[in-house]
Amino acid sequence: MENDSLRAITFLRELTDEELEAFTALIVTRDCKPGERIIEEGVAPTAFYIVADGVVHVRRRANTREMLLARLGTGSFFGEINLFDPGVATASIYTMKRTHLGVIEYERFRTFLDEHPRAGCKIACALMREMSQRLRATSARLVNSVFWSDKAGL
Repeated sequence: MENDSLRAITFLRELTDEELEAFTALIVTRDCKPGERIIEEGVAPTAFYIVADGVVHVRRRANTREMLLARLGTGSFFGEINLFDPGVATASIYTMKRTHLGVIEYERFRTFLDEHPRAGCKIACALMREMSQRLRATSARLVNSVFWSDKAGL
């Protein structure tokens, strides 16, 4: 992945050129075919992903169906929850077309955060901002769906 395209990613914008160069060394690229499952809900993921080019869908099981939670395009990322709170994946991630991903194994990412505390703080704060925005949006959708469910029952 090139530094110019990485600068467009929200959690990397505040890094210096040297910090970005060090972070770039962590990234392994992966090309995916349409319909490929990258992360499976209920299984512990092992890496953080950056969508370098393409589109992925975030889906979660609800009874016997999968519900679309989000559509992530170029410059987006996923797998951030398990970077901070290891466990099983809360959703499945599927590619919707040919997709190019940047992949960083969690252990390498955590080591980078430890070894580069200034850059690590910038990255962690930016990831937390993005996660907070996603949580707010999810909460708003939940409240809205409950409101409409209550209205339909009248």
